[in-house]
Amino acid sequence: MPEHKKIQIGVLGCSRVAKKYFFPYVSSSELADVGFIGSRSLEKAQEYAKDCSVTKYGNYDDVINSDVDMVYISLPISMHEEWSIKAAKAGKHVLCEKSSTTSYESAKKILHACKENNVRILEAFAFRFHPQHKIIKNLMCDELGEINNFYGIFGFPPPPEGDIRWQKELGGGVLNDVTCYPICASRIVFDSEPTSVLAYFDYDKKFAVENHANALIKYSNQRTAFVSSGYDNYYQSKYSIWGSKAKISTKRAYAVPQDYKTSIFLHKNDKIIETTVKPADQFGIMCDIFCNVITKKIINPYDFEKDLLNQARLMDAIRVSEMEERVVLLSEIN
Repeated sequence: MPEHKKIQIGVLGCSRVAKKYFFPYVSSSELADVGFIGSRSLEKAQEYAKDCSVTKYGNYDDVINSDVDMVYISLPISMHEEWSIKAAKAGKHVLCEKSSTTSYESAKKILHACKENNVRILEAFAFRFHPQHKIIKNLMCDELGEINNFYGIFGFPPPPEGDIRWQKELGGGVLNDVTCYPICASRIVFDSEPTSVLAYFDYDKKFAVENHANALIKYSNQRTAFVSSGYDNYYQSKYSIWGSKAKISTKRAYAVPQDYKTSIFLHKNDKIIETTVKPADQFGIMCDIFCNVITKKIINPYDFEKDLLNQARLMDAIRVSEMEERVVLLSEIN
């Protein structure tokens, strides 16, 4: 990695997410700077570069061919494989927005390129870095007893027409965009990978992409997760964990604004005990951890690459279950 006072990050895609989360993080980061901004529109790249006081901007290839240490990929999901592999082959570490791929096969290709070129990749599920989840883990150990069930929901009103989430060819649809969050959360809570899944989608008649996705995910030891999401729902972003002695529920689990004070609720002995969690920048925490991992200042808190692959495998099992209308064993996805 080139010697820089800060890690130089190249940005692929001037997206809404990048503007809302990534650029505010970098503006105050002690670890990283934006070294190059790339967009398919030179005008847009120039606009973002001006706002961020960045002098280097251009197209995606310009970013890959620059001297940045890492790339942040905030492109349509259908483009993640191509540009993750190109970045890896150029020796750049990769922070890739979720969902990182549209298939398990795609995930394997990306990870092969990263391994071959000795670079790291992290799928940007920023929610998992919010401090509330450490508190939940402690409560699970101390209060829940045997953990039996996970219920995760994430939904909101429909995106506007023209939004890429309605465009199947770009990786749109609620599964890749929204359902992936409670799916990932169930894997974190159970700290294991599932054995089978049964899924059911509803499809938007106008755009022909799934606008509701539901899945029953079976884990070992008779544990189950039910996840549900949708594009025309009252806003909810939460999960609950049901144990033999108590239940834990969240107020806001996934998309948590950095100035938002959230809460965790312990339901036990006919009482509800609330734990308030102070605001935290989950995106910034994630980025700082990744920067420290790639500079070898800390070891990774979990296996980033293995986690990406396991998430992609479960997502594929869900797709097959919906398509073939049956229970799918995870062992079938290989």
